[in-house]
Amino acid sequence: MTSIHIQRNHQMGHQGIRDLSERVASELAHRYQIRWRWQGNELRFKRAGASGLLLPETELITVQMKLGLVLMPMAKVIEIEIESQLDALLARQQV
Repeated sequence: MTSIHIQRNHQMGHQGIRDLSERVASELAHRYQIRWRWQGNELRFKRAGASGLLLPETELITVQMKLGLVLMPMAKVIEIEIESQLDALLARQQV
């Protein structure tokens, strides 16, 4: 199994980053057929071959993902895509 770990600082506050996390999860659900739910302060997501969480904290957002064998060869591409999307969303929110 391959792991992806991404962290970004933000200035959106706790509720702002939590709302953004839900928007990200909804878009991922639509594009990649993931299922997601809140478990305490963690937004957990899952689909065939991948599972993970978004942890929105007051000044930091963390994405952790585990990829199964089928998606392992695409790990770097997936990581770059997540970083790109997350950076773009955070940049839009801080303007």
